[in-house]
Amino acid sequence: MKKIKFIAVVLFTAIFASCSSGDDTNENTETPTATGSFDFVYNNETKKVNSWEAKKMDDYLQVKGLTSDGIVVNFVFNAYGNLYGATTFGASSHETSEIFTSNTFTFTLEELNTANKTVKVKFSGKMYIDGYDSESDFIIVSGSFNVPYTNATPDIPGLGTFAKFNGNDWHGMAFDSSTTWSTQITTLNVQNDGEYSLGIVFPKGDLKTGTFSFTGNDFSNGISLEKFDVETGEYVDYNVAGTITYTTVAGNYVEGTFSLTATHPDDDSQIVITEGKFKEMTK
Repeated sequence: MKKIKFIAVVLFTAIFASCSSGDDTNENTETPTATGSFDFVYNNETKKVNSWEAKKMDDYLQVKGLTSDGIVVNFVFNAYGNLYGATTFGASSHETSEIFTSNTFTFTLEELNTANKTVKVKFSGKMYIDGYDSESDFIIVSGSFNVPYTNATPDIPGLGTFAKFNGNDWHGMAFDSSTTWSTQITTLNVQNDGEYSLGIVFPKGDLKTGTFSFTGNDFSNGISLEKFDVETGEYVDYNVAGTITYTTVAGNYVEGTFSLTATHPDDDSQIVITEGKFKEMTK
């Protein structure tokens, strides 16, 4: 299952045209053009990051750096430490895996200081030519940054999905939607950098407020669950039973709550999902 990461379009309406933490991006700059620090190792070669910029919007952050030899490195993540994607642009482009990102890339949010507006992160791992193909050519990167950020106002505040998986907090975002045209059923695919993927399932063009019960994997209002299996390289579809409530259905987003029990189709192990709440774009 592919996911299109339009989070930057939805949440960061002003795309960084350049690293504007300073006007001087000359290759001979001896010190970074902003307070803070940004260390970056690209395929065993230490790169000098001349400038950087960071922005926070609700619970989401984007940090972008520019090296003296023209490599751009960009991170999008949330305030809970989930990496939604990292990319590099230069002579060639690479990205973190689009599937179970944290299996091949370590991203550690060490501190988010909302009083001083600074964010501190360490990172290391593989970045691929094709983020959907784990056998494609890759590079190894590592580094850290501790940089100030600015706040921005989202067009739609409070986007995202939260739930407890067997009592453990889980935060995600709907990256894309898919529609089964024969049944006119739409699924909003909600993911983070982990192995799980939730689906918010509803009838296309007929989404209404209200509470609905669902069972199995054949329903028109409910929540689906998949878990990526590293050994097979495939997602496992869990059998589900639960309740979903749509509290707000707007022109371009839906909001509500949910709870469910998900059962593995082979070994009958269960994941109990509670305190679910969502506010996600539908267009």
